[in-house]
Amino acid sequence: MAEFIVGNPLRKLARDHQFLRALLWRMDYMGVWLVARLARLLPIDTASRFGDSLGSWLGPRLKKKTAIFRANMAVAFPELPDSDIDKMVIRAWGRSGRVLAEYPHLATILEDDNRLVIDIREPLKACENPAAPCVIVTAHQSNWEVVCSAMAKLGIPNVSLYSPPSNPLLDRMLLESRQALNSDLLPRDNSTRLLLRALKNGQSIAMVMDRRVDEGKLIQFFGHDKLSTIMPAKLALKLNCDLVPVQVERLQDAHYRVIFHPPVRPENTSVDQTAQAINMIQQVHHQFENWIRQQPEDWFCSKRLWPKNTTQQTEESDSDADAQSYAS
Repeated sequence: MAEFIVGNPLRKLARDHQFLRALLWRMDYMGVWLVARLARLLPIDTASRFGDSLGSWLGPRLKKKTAIFRANMAVAFPELPDSDIDKMVIRAWGRSGRVLAEYPHLATILEDDNRLVIDIREPLKACENPAAPCVIVTAHQSNWEVVCSAMAKLGIPNVSLYSPPSNPLLDRMLLESRQALNSDLLPRDNSTRLLLRALKNGQSIAMVMDRRVDEGKLIQFFGHDKLSTIMPAKLALKLNCDLVPVQVERLQDAHYRVIFHPPVRPENTSVDQTAQAINMIQQVHHQFENWIRQQPEDWFCSKRLWPKNTTQQTEESDSDADAQSYAS
């Protein structure tokens, strides 16, 4: 979510002036509150479609965020022309609007068996034995919030990481909606010790991890290095837990399929734990790539994943390859 929505052009000034920052926070809160209030009054599928229309209209007007969406999509899909990337970005904004409009209906998604199809590709130890927790990883795709709902349906006690928005008013409002997830929520910063404690207490942990993490390790993502956290794999190795990638597919409106893929394991157990963790997260990222290619418009890539010149480097690499092919 943008730091400021209504007052985004004033964001630099607001960071230096507390009164202006508080005013813009309240304006953003009122706008989001009105959208959420209207969405709550609508039937859930109508609310989802309303969110799609609103996101498709409002999102492209957030120029900075739209530029980031576009830059990420251009790196992930270098074969697509600019016109197709532009259309994909608009559709992605629509899908993100759906996620926002579905927040007031998270309890309905959890309670209605027809809205959440659970597909387990390999038996989960956490289902068979509550004392055998697992580490769940997923991407910002479709509505990633429903992963916790799927775990709750399976009877898996869990803790989920979340990134609080900078606006404390919006943070409180979203936390109220997230209570329907039946998951203990932890802010992402300085969370390692708390996650370790949760695993030792028999709670599975879940985190969305396709974003760039500046203190992370370099992992290949769509053919380019991205700084990524390896914490999920290190926790899984430390406590001998399964690392399970979970995919969310939007079927139609607010209907989902949540796929629990087979656990990821290190390909070489003779190397040190950090090298094993890097290898496991690399495997996870390759799975993320496949999911995103299947439903690219459902990828919420609102944070810059690669350096700004990555697209240019890709174009130069492609040009060099074409030249070599022509010369041969």
